[in-house]
Amino acid sequence: MCTKITTEPPNGLKAGLLRSYTVIVDQDKLERVETVQWRTLLFGICFLHSIVQERRKFGPLGWCVPYEYNDGDLSACLTFLEKHLYNGSLSWPTLQYMVWEAQYGGKITDNMDRRLFGTYVEQWLTPQTLNPGFSFKPQSTINKIPNDFEYGIPSCADDTEYQNAIRR
Repeated sequence: MCTKITTEPPNGLKAGLLRSYTVIVDQDKLERVETVQWRTLLFGICFLHSIVQERRKFGPLGWCVPYEYNDGDLSACLTFLEKHLYNGSLSWPTLQYMVWEAQYGGKITDNMDRRLFGTYVEQWLTPQTLNPGFSFKPQSTINKIPNDFEYGIPSCADDTEYQNAIRR
């Protein structure tokens, strides 16, 4: 007899972000680079990862081809960002290329999926992401977002504050 154990990604954007901030991002990781830029981009990449995983539940409407994104993709992006920030100023084209083409993009085979993911990276991993009040919500939406919810980047000091901000 045996028991099979699997870990499935959580359902929902909040659940995905919360999982990232309980399993992968801890207080030690938040304090590795002493800049607001690090914490902001850390949240941005975790948000991107949650979106990518959440789109899978929509089948062919989410991705033309189903991709198996996992925590390894997120961890690799965060490790690259950490090492890149240690070396001095941030190169946005390098960060975008590593996330878009090297980490996540290496699995994407469909041209429309590549274009969609590229749009996410081009919109969410930019210098504007570091501006106070940045929101992942587009300026104009096709359909109204329920309760006009704003997906912004919280400015927090520790992992518990991030978890509480995500739960709100």
